[in-house]
Amino acid sequence: MMRKSFLFVLFFAAANSFAVYFDIGLGFGGTSTSVGGKSFGDACEGCSELSVDLGLRVGGQINEQFWIAGEFGGVGNRYYDSENYVQFNTYMLGPSFIYYPAEHGQLFGTVGYAWTGNMTDLRDEYGYTATVYNGSGFALALGGGYNFGTENGALLGAKLFFSSVTLEESHKDEANVGLLVFVRFVHKSTGGGSGRPD
Repeated sequence: MMRKSFLFVLFFAAANSFAVYFDIGLGFGGTSTSVGGKSFGDACEGCSELSVDLGLRVGGQINEQFWIAGEFGGVGNRYYDSENYVQFNTYMLGPSFIYYPAEHGQLFGTVGYAWTGNMTDLRDEYGYTATVYNGSGFALALGGGYNFGTENGALLGAKLFFSSVTLEESHKDEANVGLLVFVRFVHKSTGGGSGRPD
């Protein structure tokens, strides 16, 4: 029992000595989706649109101003009317590079693998849910924000999102371009290192 307690304390002390970055949150904005080079918004006459962003990053500090994290994120872009909807969901996984030019100002860029989870409630001629193709490719996000607080706080910002995937079977390209605003909870601790003090 004493040995397990000692190992736990040793592990906790070691973890506290590392600089840790963590953020999670949601956003919204406008996204345009094209399939095979044709805008879906133009084809969907009278449709309303809604785009939602989600993001999670976990990483550590490189030096006083640079951090690197792994990011899992996604953008859902829904076209809908009073009867039906089509939703283009794009997910991304990859490294995110974070730069603090000032204590609270953050700039970032993320590039990674992207895949889709598209959905609809449209029906085909036989009454079955219409087939929506999915695919994989790459995604890119560039943005910035203001980090309220020091160790814990909110990150309020905006990002430009782009993804390009090749759909299965149809082999058409699906591209998404969006500008979204977001708010995230941020934990940023320099631990026992020599990074920027909180």
